[in-house]
Amino acid sequence: MQKLITVIKYGTAVLTIQNFEGQNLIDANTLAQHGHIINTYKSPVVVVSSGAVGIGKSLIKNRAICADPTTAKRLLAEIGQPYLVEAWKSNMPDKIVLQKLVTYADLERETSTNTIKAALENSFLYIFNFNDGVDDAELKEDKDHTFGDNDQLATVVAKTCTPLTQQCRLIFNTSSDGFINKDTQQVMPHLSLSELSEDFIAHHCDGVSRGGTGGMATKLFNIKEALQSGTQEAWIINGKKPEQLHTILNGGHAGTKVNL
Repeated sequence: MQKLITVIKYGTAVLTIQNFEGQNLIDANTLAQHGHIINTYKSPVVVVSSGAVGIGKSLIKNRAICADPTTAKRLLAEIGQPYLVEAWKSNMPDKIVLQKLVTYADLERETSTNTIKAALENSFLYIFNFNDGVDDAELKEDKDHTFGDNDQLATVVAKTCTPLTQQCRLIFNTSSDGFINKDTQQVMPHLSLSELSEDFIAHHCDGVSRGGTGGMATKLFNIKEALQSGTQEAWIINGKKPEQLHTILNGGHAGTKVNL
């Protein structure tokens, strides 16, 4: 496979919107616009999509779940997952959409690599999500910023796809216009791998995103890992502005580009 593979990650804050009761509902307009952009894009795409827990919460409304907090989140993820995938499928009518719920161990298996390769070669589109029902790694905030709202999963998927092609890029959709320099409060259009030291990330990043367990720090740490493993480039863009994704997929520049 010689084509450019694009791995596009969507976090909870991008795909959901809060109603007056504080419930996370699918942001149907934003998802529809992204779906249309991906639907018309001709090169291979893999989507890594969060949002299942948020959708699950909205579906059960104020009903209490009789379980410990982590088990309750697992159940919410499994309630919301079918609706999340259906929302994507309904907005990409020209694509054959496959669902792939995985753990990190699954992606180490040759069978996973082979099926991903075959799907891409047949122009099928995978919707990846972490299998929260059997592994709670993505449900927890990690003190070392390793995991968070599928950030690590997107990186592992990019690392899995990179050997299948000469070019692989990773796009993080966030609720920010790109990486914001803490000192200037301006978006940095370019970052290099050499700049992503722990001190740099600690200085510019703090907190996690609304509705999720990730944050800008997790994205930078994971981008660093992806680039060190052969991914050609990574982008941080505003998912609430779908035109930014359209610009990048059509060869332009939006948000922050990170490369060697």
